[in-house]
Amino acid sequence: MIYDIIGDIHGQANKLENLLLKLGYVMVNGMYQHPARKAVFVGDLIDRGEQQRRVIEVVRTMVTHGHAFAVMGNHEYNAICYHTPKSATDYLRPHSKSKFRQHEFFLKEYPLGQKDTDELIAWFKTLPLFLEFDCFRVIHACWDETAIMQAKPYLNTDNTIHVRYLARSATQGTSFFNCIERLLKGVEVRLPPPHSFQDKDGKIRHSIRVKWWAGRDAGYQQLAFGYGVGKKSFPDTPVLNSADIPFYDSTRKPVFFGHYWLTGTPALQQSNVCCVDYSAGKGGKLVSYSLKNPTGSSHLNAMNFTFSD
Repeated sequence: MIYDIIGDIHGQANKLENLLLKLGYVMVNGMYQHPARKAVFVGDLIDRGEQQRRVIEVVRTMVTHGHAFAVMGNHEYNAICYHTPKSATDYLRPHSKSKFRQHEFFLKEYPLGQKDTDELIAWFKTLPLFLEFDCFRVIHACWDETAIMQAKPYLNTDNTIHVRYLARSATQGTSFFNCIERLLKGVEVRLPPPHSFQDKDGKIRHSIRVKWWAGRDAGYQQLAFGYGVGKKSFPDTPVLNSADIPFYDSTRKPVFFGHYWLTGTPALQQSNVCCVDYSAGKGGKLVSYSLKNPTGSSHLNAMNFTFSD
């Protein structure tokens, strides 16, 4: 069996269907499938793009009929919270102007309160936070063993969020909230004052996402992940509280993830660490890594990428 691990789609149905065709999937009985391959989606199917419904149709049908797997991304999680009441007047994710803008393209095709929207939100709740196969792992943003173990009491046996603890997962200050933040959004460290930067949406940030698999002795510039030339403005000094960064040893089974808006030519981050998000939602490539006949080796082949522009 070949597993095609596919990056963040963000409503780009044309890129998704072109990529599936490149990989040899064909449409049979209304769904893409392949006799010797299965797709594995790393989350963030929605938001940003203008083909939300078609992306959901393709992915949900493949997953439902056993032709694909999918994990939850932070955008699916955010959608669940945005559509889940916290009280008679509020939701788990507030309906502020900024939050509305983040969900705007999704809400155009799946308005709040409609039957098909509620059905889709229910399906999002069936997506696990992570997948562990015999020879590889998949998570949206960060594989952190400690956070995974801390989250386990709040999960079902299939690693989906137990409905009883959904509100707790969205409550700042709880241990489960911290686990969700790390697994679905990654590890962040605060820049030492007075350093800051402007993110892709124009917001001033004081913390950076870091390479959670890298050594803890590196400086801010070396550990910053996904900032391009902008990270040259970060201090080239050792990271404070670096022990909080979960090191992913090169002998462990390969791990795949998305989330980080990379650009350029797809490449491995480490011999057993692979990000497949190359900014498809912002004009970049939709990338897949094909894991061919996994045997337990911790080393990946850097030639196994396929992408659709």
